[in-house]
Amino acid sequence: MNKATCLISVILMLCACANQVTTGQRVFLTPANSAHLPNCELLGQVQVDAKIAGLWDHNQQVMEIKNRLRDAAANQYPTADTVTHSDLNIGLWSNPDAQAMGTVFKCFAKNKT
Repeated sequence: MNKATCLISVILMLCACANQVTTGQRVFLTPANSAHLPNCELLGQVQVDAKIAGLWDHNQQVMEIKNRLRDAAANQYPTADTVTHSDLNIGLWSNPDAQAMGTVFKCFAKNKT
């Protein structure tokens, strides 16, 4: 019985982690007031679903929302390399706002060799 309990506990702990970034691996995440943004080309905005209350602890929720912003930026703007976020508004009861917004930029030029 103890082995089964341990196995279930391990599985639940592994499932409680935020999802990995998929298509957004190349997208840099930065706060909205970052100093390098004036030199960037504005591409547009992204909006992601952030209704994840109760699924993870506070830090995992923030990481999941940021990963979703990076993926959405990469999917909607193929040339994007930066997405900004403002306050994610994780409340007292660990309930984030229903939607998270990000602004997408192209900041880094590719070197042509």
